[in-house]
Amino acid sequence: MPTSGSSSPTRNTRCSPDLVPKRAGATSRLVTLIPPDERQDAAMAHLLSDHETMKYLKFMMRPNGYTVEHASWRRRARDEGQLRKELVNYTIVIKKSQLPSELVGKIHADEYLAPETVPVDNGVIEIDEPYLVVGCCGMSEIDASNHCAKAGIIVDSRFWRHKVSSAALYLTLKFGFETLNMHRIALETTENNLGMRGWMENVVGVKVECVRKEVLYTEGIGYQDSWDFAVFDHQWFGGLEKKLRVRLSQ
Repeated sequence: MPTSGSSSPTRNTRCSPDLVPKRAGATSRLVTLIPPDERQDAAMAHLLSDHETMKYLKFMMRPNGYTVEHASWRRRARDEGQLRKELVNYTIVIKKSQLPSELVGKIHADEYLAPETVPVDNGVIEIDEPYLVVGCCGMSEIDASNHCAKAGIIVDSRFWRHKVSSAALYLTLKFGFETLNMHRIALETTENNLGMRGWMENVVGVKVECVRKEVLYTEGIGYQDSWDFAVFDHQWFGGLEKKLRVRLSQ
């Protein structure tokens, strides 16, 4: 079963589109990443329509929210992108036993999906108890020639400040640097997303590279700036991986 690992990462310089899997997954103490499928569409439609969850990503919202059909179309389009070796898509899930103590009793029973065995390219991921879909993450704009990609994440607002985002991004960056052998992975956010900006600046330890003015448009709101960050392989292998891993273990 794919895991997050606990030893120092191994560095490789080879980068090829062939390294992009058809179905990727990873596990850790806090979260599990699995490939998207139709069983998750209803939960993803709810997340993508939730104003609190999407408060910093309003440029991605639909005016009247997402239906299950919209979520299904989005999933299939992203699956096609992964087959073209342009994307890596994950659904972020947590098992019932991983639920933060503060949220016990606050999750509706019908939100849980049944246990299952999830096939991935290098084996299977066993989800041996009911689990929740709490977000999505992955990489896009994968450029094997220049060893660059962009990472992104959406997490159910109920799970903010519970290390879910940090754990999912750790696994995403780990895969990007250690399996895809990326040199640079970009992360983009907006000025008012102080949580993401703070994580990048205070935890990862990188400063904003640039602010691209008025590149994100939201109907009824107008244009927003994009605050662009990046993480590099020399940072990851030079101590960042261990720093994040230790932080997540505490």
